[in-house]
Amino acid sequence: MDRYKASSLRAYDGELAESYDRSFVVRLLDLTVMDDFVVLALGDSLAGSRILDVGCGTGRLLERLADSGTWQLAGSDLAQRMLDVADGKLRGLGIDVELRAADAESALPWPADSFDVVTNTGVLHHLYGLSAALAEMRRVLRPGGRLVVADPCFFTPVRELFNLLLRHHPRDGDFYFYTPAQMGRLLAEDGWRVMVCRRLNWWAFGAVARSP
Repeated sequence: MDRYKASSLRAYDGELAESYDRSFVVRLLDLTVMDDFVVLALGDSLAGSRILDVGCGTGRLLERLADSGTWQLAGSDLAQRMLDVADGKLRGLGIDVELRAADAESALPWPADSFDVVTNTGVLHHLYGLSAALAEMRRVLRPGGRLVVADPCFFTPVRELFNLLLRHHPRDGDFYFYTPAQMGRLLAEDGWRVMVCRRLNWWAFGAVARSP
């Protein structure tokens, strides 16, 4: 296990899972901006789509997708404790979601072509093996299925300073913060057909791509 993954598990597979939704960063950045992007990107196709949220955490996006009319939902996360919180919250709201602990960089526990859409918000900057994770997301997507992602990016020089520090001192599993241009290029090089890749505000970007 790489040191970034170990750092992530130390942070999210412990007591932080219980308080994550109320944490300072979540309240400061208002992470619902990323959820808004996902819902708007999927539009009228939401209701009929089978969706997997990779790195679903405490189920924030899954709850939003269910509220928007999606009923075929699944979620995965590296940290079982986060999934336990998500399961309790979503069940309490009457939302039926298939949740599984999984390492997206290694293997997602679903067969190929299982989903119409794969989403993740606030996940890409945690992935040390980004190419391997993208390959797994593409595997579980049906041909032509959509990947909808959103992630923090910040502005220069804050992003560069964060990335420099993270080379030496992983924090909460953070590995690398990408610019929208970098992510668009990486997706294209990996074989995805990039439809949208743009900044959402001062701290985040969103992207939509189709699998080959």
